[in-house]
Amino acid sequence: MKLLFLPLSLVIALVFFSSQGTFAAQDLAGPEKLTLAMDIARELRCPMATNQSLFESENAIASELKAQIYLMVNEGKNREQILDFMTQRYGEQIRYQPKLGINTALLWGAPLLLFLGLALLSLKLTGWRPARMR
Repeated sequence: MKLLFLPLSLVIALVFFSSQGTFAAQDLAGPEKLTLAMDIARELRCPMATNQSLFESENAIASELKAQIYLMVNEGKNREQILDFMTQRYGEQIRYQPKLGINTALLWGAPLLLFLGLALLSLKLTGWRPARMR
C-alpha cells in the first residue's frame, strides 16, 4: 500500500502545483500591458532556439521568460527596466539590438575600418594619385 501511496501522491502534487503556476497572457490588466509585454518578448532572443525571439519560440525557457515579462509588466515595470533585468540575467546576447558600447562599436566599426584600409591599400598599390599631384 505504501508503494502505491507515494507515486499517487506525487502525481496529485504535480497536478495541483502545475495548475497553480499557470499564467495566461489574458491575465494582464489591459490591452496596452499585453501589447507592451509582447513587444518586449519580440525584442529578446530565446536562449535555446536559434534565430527565434521569445515571442516566436515554444521552448520551456521561452515560456518561463515570457511569463516573467508579463509579471514584471503587471508589477508596473517599464520596457527599459525589463530589458535591463533580462540583459543582466542572460547577457547582452539575449537582445536582438544590443546597446552601443565599446564591444558593439568595435563589432560594427571593424568591417568599415577594414574596407577603408583595403581601399587605401589598393589605391596605393595601383599608383593612383589625384589629378593636381601628377
